[in-house]
Amino acid sequence: MKTEKEAWNKVKDFMADRSIELGGHWSYNLYNDPKRLVFVLSRYKFAAKMAAKNKTVLELGCSEGIGAPILSEFAAGYTGVDLDGDAIAAAKRNWASEKVDFIAGDFLDKKYGSFDSVVSLDVVEHIDRKSEALFFRALVNNLKTDGVAVVGTPNAAAARYASAASRLGHVNLFDAERLRSTMKKYFKTVMMFGSNDEIIHTGFLPMAHYLICLGFGKRLKGGRS
Repeated sequence: MKTEKEAWNKVKDFMADRSIELGGHWSYNLYNDPKRLVFVLSRYKFAAKMAAKNKTVLELGCSEGIGAPILSEFAAGYTGVDLDGDAIAAAKRNWASEKVDFIAGDFLDKKYGSFDSVVSLDVVEHIDRKSEALFFRALVNNLKTDGVAVVGTPNAAAARYASAASRLGHVNLFDAERLRSTMKKYFKTVMMFGSNDEIIHTGFLPMAHYLICLGFGKRLKGGRS
């Protein structure tokens, strides 16, 4: 059994070989609102529990890859895509490995492969409503027939309580019913969850600050079967 000193020396050796510096986005958030990191990581933990173990995972809108180590921990493989080239550079610097890859590019309506799971958190609210169909088609087009999609977004019902920084860029907020009905266009089975801070639940969704929706049984080409 390793002693505490041996364990600590192993940590120091690791840090001496690898320096992790968060990119601009998460450095700003950690400095200005550190609790937000806890909230976001709890959502990634939920997504990983629901859809990542032994699965190939695609994350659409991965930013600086802050969720990659959680989604990839027990996954067969992970690919993260984001439009922000600087964010992808930070993700590659910190998290890239044999089973973790990152791609810079606009993922709307793009196909990167056939994955067991597609995860997208805090993304769809930034996509103009006239382009949202391209986002949901990207979910479907990159999923295997029996794949699982996980979509998370702030709840429109709680928008008036959000900070100015949080609201910045939120051009397409969903409430629970619109998210459910939209996902039903693309998936045969839809399961809705709410999140308040780091707690994810099945409670009264109009009182949830954040929404997470799981989609199973994709409808080919996003049409009703």
